[in-house]
Amino acid sequence: MLRIARDYIAFGFCNGGCSRIADCGVLDHVRLLIVLIVAVCAAGQPVSRNRLTFSGGWSRDIGGVSFDRKSATSLGLSYGRRVWKYAEVEAGVFTALDPTGDLCSAHGCVDAKDNFLWIPVGVRFIAPVAQGRVEVSAGGGGLFERYRTDDPFSGVRPFARTAWGGYFSGGAAVALDRGRHFWLGASPRWFLANPPYDRDRWFQITGEVSYRFK
Repeated sequence: MLRIARDYIAFGFCNGGCSRIADCGVLDHVRLLIVLIVAVCAAGQPVSRNRLTFSGGWSRDIGGVSFDRKSATSLGLSYGRRVWKYAEVEAGVFTALDPTGDLCSAHGCVDAKDNFLWIPVGVRFIAPVAQGRVEVSAGGGGLFERYRTDDPFSGVRPFARTAWGGYFSGGAAVALDRGRHFWLGASPRWFLANPPYDRDRWFQITGEVSYRFK
C-alpha cells in the first residue's frame, strides 16, 4: 500500500493524466487522502500471531484467616490470539495441586488429595519495548473455578464444588530467538471466585515458556 501511495504522488492519478497533485481536481485529492490513510493503517497493523504458553510455579491462598492459608504447586497451559498490536484474547487452564495436604486427627492422618482448577478467559493488553523484543502486559476477565477433593471424613465419597468469578494478571516476557518465536517470561495472577458460603482468593506466580506462530 505504501508503494501504491508513492506511485500516485509521483505520477498523478487524476482523470486528466496530470503529473502534479496541485493540477488534480477535488475528487483526486480525496482519493489521494484515502490511499494515504489506508497505507498508514496497513503499515501499523502487526501480523496476527498465536501464542501457546506452558506455566509452572506456585499458588497461595490469600483469603480467610492467616493460620489456615494454603499453598501449592501450580501448572498451567494458555493460548492467546493477538487481535491488535497491543491486545490479545486469551484463555487457559491452571491448577493448584494438593493445597490442603494431610489432615490429622486422633485417629491418624489422611491426604485430602484436593486440587483447584481455574479456567480464565479474558483480554491482555501488551506494551512492546526494546524494539519489540521485550513485552510487558496486564489483563483480566472472567473465571470458572472447580475444586475437588476425596472426602477425608467418609474416605469414600469425593466432594466437588464449582464457582464463577474473575481474574487479573500481569506479565513480562523476552524473546529468545531472532524470529521471536520462543519467549521466556513470568506472570502473576489473582483468581477471585465466590462459591456458596465461601470466598476463594488465590495468588499465583509462574515462570512461562511460550511459542508464537502465525
